[in-house]
Amino acid sequence: MKYIVANFVYGTGPYLRTTELALAINNEMEKRGQSRFGIIVPWVYGEKQKRIMLEEFSELNKKFPGEIWLCAELGKILNTIFYGNNAYEQALKLWIDNFEKLSNEAKALLSGKIELENLNGEKKIIDGSDIEIELSRAGRIKYGIKTSYGVTFGNASEILKNTLDVSEKEIAVDRDLVKEAIKIAEEVESQYKFTCVAHPGTFSFLENRKPVGREISIPPTIYPPKQNSDPIQEGIFITITGIPGLERLYNEAKALGLKLYSNDPSTVPGSERLLPNVIPNPKIKLQFARSGWGSVWFSQLSGTPFVCPEFDPLDDPEIYFNNKCIEKLGLGIIYRGQPLSDILAEAEKLRPGIRKINQDLLDKFGTYNGNEYSAKIIVDDLLSS
Repeated sequence: MKYIVANFVYGTGPYLRTTELALAINNEMEKRGQSRFGIIVPWVYGEKQKRIMLEEFSELNKKFPGEIWLCAELGKILNTIFYGNNAYEQALKLWIDNFEKLSNEAKALLSGKIELENLNGEKKIIDGSDIEIELSRAGRIKYGIKTSYGVTFGNASEILKNTLDVSEKEIAVDRDLVKEAIKIAEEVESQYKFTCVAHPGTFSFLENRKPVGREISIPPTIYPPKQNSDPIQEGIFITITGIPGLERLYNEAKALGLKLYSNDPSTVPGSERLLPNVIPNPKIKLQFARSGWGSVWFSQLSGTPFVCPEFDPLDDPEIYFNNKCIEKLGLGIIYRGQPLSDILAEAEKLRPGIRKINQDLLDKFGTYNGNEYSAKIIVDDLLSS
């Protein structure tokens, strides 16, 4: 068996989206009479990551058991510099200081014998020479894989360059660190044969934006949400915690007779556990989440209004630009402490504009499915070379 290895930035969405794309490539390869790849995913977040992946890919895991493999050693390397364990500025410094060392460690690991574990708990050791493709979603280090493709919502180098044009009051990160990080991001991105950039994405709000390198525009890299008609009470779905003022929002929801739903009820007091696949249900009045593109696209394509918190100046600059894009394109609402009744009324006003954005995507690409769209492009390139 030959393998695809995933490279991604911090968070849940990136490892899920990269795995989805790898599976789409396998489906496309199979359609063309080619063998499917094994998929190596860095195991960064322990049992929580494994549980989430089992929930997301349970059907595919039954159909193709042993196709998705977790690599704990590669996950450990990535986790060293991931934002989430550290403040953003500290994570940026760790990335700059450790980039060469960790890239070399990853290259050494992926060129030797690699211990893997699949979603069913079975283990095996493979030879790194069987890895043929790297898929990177804003990856932070170099793997040294000869054939590498970028598929992203926005290039890290572009996010960092645009940060220099924003005041330190709005994005509180040392500008000298940003300049050093730009050089590293450009070095990582230069190894890709091409980069597929999803629309809408981090900089879709810029009217005169210029492509970065060999760039191909694609639709959102998620599978379009399936309709949901589960018999649930009206409510709101919450996938973010720790934001000041949310307790008041929760109380307002209850006062309006709305239930609270979350995929992690231990962090949302009084909520009921449901998986995100319920978000398209007409009974879900809005999704409240951090402005990662997986969450934004899910709301956009399902027609469920999206609400995200105001940007924290100490947070990742990507979120600053995502928020700007969401507000400027009319994809959602920034929560600044306004009453929930006002948010619900404003959300209704956004629906026609979001329907137009979705129709424009369909007119331009012929599909909402950026995974299948980019998989065809990547497989075309693989088979031609």
